[in-house]
Amino acid sequence: MKKLTNNTSLGKLILLCNVVVLVLFIISMLFLMKFDKTNRAVIQERGHYNNLYEQYATAQHPLRQDSAEVAYYQYKLDTLQQKTPANKDERKALSESIEVTKQTLADKKKQQEEHLKSVAELEQEYTPALENWDNLNADNAAAKKKFWVIAALTIVAFLVKTFLFAVWGAKNNKNLHEIAPWMQSGMKPWMSYVAWFVPIYNLIKPLSFFKEVWNETDYALENIGATQRDENKVDNSNIYMSIWWGFLLCSVWLMNYILFCTFFREGALYVKANHGTMVVVAIVIMVICMVIESALILKYNKKNVQLVENEDKF
Repeated sequence: MKKLTNNTSLGKLILLCNVVVLVLFIISMLFLMKFDKTNRAVIQERGHYNNLYEQYATAQHPLRQDSAEVAYYQYKLDTLQQKTPANKDERKALSESIEVTKQTLADKKKQQEEHLKSVAELEQEYTPALENWDNLNADNAAAKKKFWVIAALTIVAFLVKTFLFAVWGAKNNKNLHEIAPWMQSGMKPWMSYVAWFVPIYNLIKPLSFFKEVWNETDYALENIGATQRDENKVDNSNIYMSIWWGFLLCSVWLMNYILFCTFFREGALYVKANHGTMVVVAIVIMVICMVIESALILKYNKKNVQLVENEDKF
């Protein structure tokens, strides 16, 4: 006894998942734009900050040597001043050494003061730059974290939706195997999962699997007279399925490209393209994809109902 399953509830669940995926996708795009804004600010500020840091670090280098030299000549002066000359010649030589040391110490102190003044001046410029740099990086890290949280939710929702679509396709295919002997030479129900989740293979097979289920369902319904083909009306279902698949592949490629440009290339998000335009394009492509997919699911659900209602005719 044939036992066909009504899969319309599963189809409606996929429609609900489409809404969730679309909403999360739009939110993730908005968060991505916010991250890109902070990321571009970091990139634009990096050169200025690095330049100030190098100047500040370079200015600090002589300070240690200045301190050592001042301490050395101060110690030398103190030592000379404590000496007691034995005669007039030694007194004269000692006096000359003390004067030379005093002059050298004065020069070293003056040099140290100049270096300290230079460091102080640079510090006045570097300190706010450092604070701004830390704030930019903190904002950037926070924006990046928020984006990845939403992105992770979007990916999970998309995978769940894809799995449900594979289950829906497998059940519809199984119905055909129950009523159509010629389907024994066609694709098996389990191939729905293979088509969606095997890399490379999933670039083309989900479309051909869906088309086969759709076309064979039409043939089965026409074969028992449940539907009549209108010779004057062109059936564009296969064209719509191809358009849907093209938009789906395009949206996946575009998202991967955007993520690659954002996280794996030096520079701002969309290279030369306008950021807002790219986001709008990505959202529009995803909306069109989801709308066409939802329309196809609703249309096939009607075919599924017809199969179940005419089960006794097969």
